[in-house]
Parts: sequence; structure tokens; C-alpha cells
Amino acid sequence: MNLLVKLSGNETYENPLAVLLDIVKMEVSSFKLAMLSSYGLPESNFQVTGFCSDDFCPIYTAEEMLNTSANFPILLGNFIEDWKNLIFPQIISCSDCPDLFQGDLKYFGEAIVIPIWINGKVNRWIVLVDYLIDNQILDLAKLSLLLNYALTNILRTEQKRQLDIARLWIDKELQEISRIQSLLLPQDEIKITGTKIAFKFKAFKEAGGDYLDIFQLPAPDNVNWWGGIIADVTGHGPSAAVEAAMLDAILRTFPGGDAVTVADVASYVNKHFFTRLDRGKFITAMFFTYRNDTRKLRYVSAGHPNAYIKRGSEVIILDKSLGIPIGVLTEYEWEYQEISLLPGDILFIYTDVVLETRSPINEEFGADRLMETIRLAPNCPQQLIDLVEKALIDFSHSPVLMDDLTLSAIMLEAE
Repeated sequence: MNLLVKLSGNETYENPLAVLLDIVKMEVSSFKLAMLSSYGLPESNFQVTGFCSDDFCPIYTAEEMLNTSANFPILLGNFIEDWKNLIFPQIISCSDCPDLFQGDLKYFGEAIVIPIWINGKVNRWIVLVDYLIDNQILDLAKLSLLLNYALTNILRTEQKRQLDIARLWIDKELQEISRIQSLLLPQDEIKITGTKIAFKFKAFKEAGGDYLDIFQLPAPDNVNWWGGIIADVTGHGPSAAVEAAMLDAILRTFPGGDAVTVADVASYVNKHFFTRLDRGKFITAMFFTYRNDTRKLRYVSAGHPNAYIKRGSEVIILDKSLGIPIGVLTEYEWEYQEISLLPGDILFIYTDVVLETRSPINEEFGADRLMETIRLAPNCPQQLIDLVEKALIDFSHSPVLMDDLTLSAIMLEAE
């Protein structure tokens, strides 16, 4: 009974074959035991994945014992296909399946075969040879039940162990992807002449598909020219983070030039985003530039949510310019829009989780609430994005939003 209680726990067995020995010893006084497996092998192939006696037990891992392993030779025997249909234990002789009695089993002429049922299938067996039964009565049904219970629990704990290892590896990889993604974001102390900048990024799960970059552009003397992009890859998680990294790489190969417009940038990114095979992903993005000699903000929306200009208590919607997302049509050409900015204006950009955040009664936050939040916010970039984030958390009644969150506010200072 103590052994069965132990088997019901979650501990990992250093030598699971010894557990089977202890169970058989409860019913058989002297024996030798072999573990057979055809799991994952072609038809009529099997392996002896463990062999021991009641007084000698080498150490095999649960993975080696339960699954096929390169550490053991692959044997051939047509009988193994018949054994896959066994329901009850059987006593067999060498003449029934001579291919079994080879290797460690070659010196024996009789065996007890106990099928092991796992997930409704039999592809593992316990074979007892050279056995001695003191009272000449052996309850094979009871022994089969005990051994099946034991192996099912050994397999469960082994799968849990492997799952824990996989989870640890996944967690480390996600942390590394998250670290790499953080390197793509603007630095906390980013400085653009003539502006005050604030931004916030929160990945939904470790890593995500949001992308933000704000940068100074080379310009003629006495001209302040800067630009940026905010983008959102469909989906979230590691695959979206990889797409965001590819977007960053494409942007860094753009040749630039004084005559370049944000529409040219969008077209360039779109052209190089396509690969030989359909990736099943697209990107919404907003590209923008500002020059102080013209006081014009030029922008292109590639299917991205409307940006806003906060001008005191007034909120100005920046038209989407009807552009489709990146990655939909290879030869699509975008057109830019422009708007004049005044000192004190704040450009507010964001990703779609802002609009799509839902309340406990499944109501969307939406554009109207966002505009009202922007209107009531102080004329300060950092306070603006903090207030928007708080409004989303209050609305959803949850500190964790349903997708990656990226917010940025850029204030044009007086020259």
C-alpha cells in the first residue's frame, strides 16, 4: 500500500525499473523482468528497453524505459503486432514467438506477457521470465492492474518533468525575445530638437508585435527635421515580435534623401516586407515627419488607427488617408497627408488595443472616450499617456489589457 501511495505522488523516479521490481516482488518471489516497447517504431519492430532481476537492477531513465531509445538495439518480430491487441496477460513459450527469445531473453523458454495500456493503446509490455511462484498461484489480473497503474503514473511524472523543462526553456526564450524587442524601442532619454517626448510600451505576453521609433533626420542648416513610425503586427507573442524585428531591419536599409516623403517610406517597407511565400501577416503603421521650416507634419496611415493632435482643449483627428496595411498588396502606393502644427501641439499616437479594450459588460473603449480623455488631459506628453493608460485600466477593471499597448505623445515646443 505504501508503494501505491508513493506512486500517486508527483515525484520523478531516478530508477523507475526498480519500482516495477518492487511491485512484482509483491506477487512473485523470484523472477527476471524485461520492458518492451514498440512506441514510435515501424511495424513489427520493438526494443527491450530494460532488463533486470529481483536482485539486480541497472538504472534506466523513465524516458529510455518508456520510449524507444538509440541506446537499445531495434529487434524484429511479427508477434509484436498481435501483442498490440492483447487485453489480458498471457503465458507464452519460445515456440509461440521465437523472435522474442534473443539477447537478454535468449536463455528462457517461457514468459508471462503483461500488456500496458496507455491512452487506450498497447505499445509497451512487461515480460517476466525465470519466475518462481511460491504458492503456485499467481493472480495475473491483479499484477497487471498494479503494473499498469505504476507505469501510467511513471509516464505522467516523466511527461510533467519534460513539460517543466520545456516551460523553463520557453520562458528563457521569451525573456530573450522580450529583451531584444526592448532594444528596438526608443531609449528612455530620447532627445529630438524642439520637442518633448513621452512613450509607454507594455507587451501582452513577454514579447509582442508593437513597434515604435522616433528619430532625428539629417537636414540642411537651420532646419529641424524629425520623424517616426508606430506599427502593430497582427497577433501578438513571439511570432509578432519577430515580424516587428524584420520591420525594424527593413527600415534601417531605407536609403533616405532630402526629397523622400513618408509615402516613399511606406511603399519601400511594403515592397520589402513580402517574401517568396505568404507569411500570413500584415502590419498597420503610421509614418510621420515634421520640418520646422514649413511647420508641416506629413503622415501616412497604413491601416493604422487615427492619430490625434491635442491643441489645448481641442482635439484634431488626423485622417487615415485611406491607406491599406503593409503586406496586403505588393505594388500598392500610399499618399501622404499634411497638417500645420503650432507650438504646444501634441501629436498622440497609439496601437489598436486602446480602442478595442473592453469593459466587463463587453463594451469597447472606442474613439469617443479616447478623444475625451485626450481633451481633458494636461498639456504634458507624459501626463497625457499616463492618463490614457489609467482610463483603459479603469474602463476594463483590469491592470492587464487584451493586447500589446504602445502609446506616445510628442509635444512641439516654441522655438
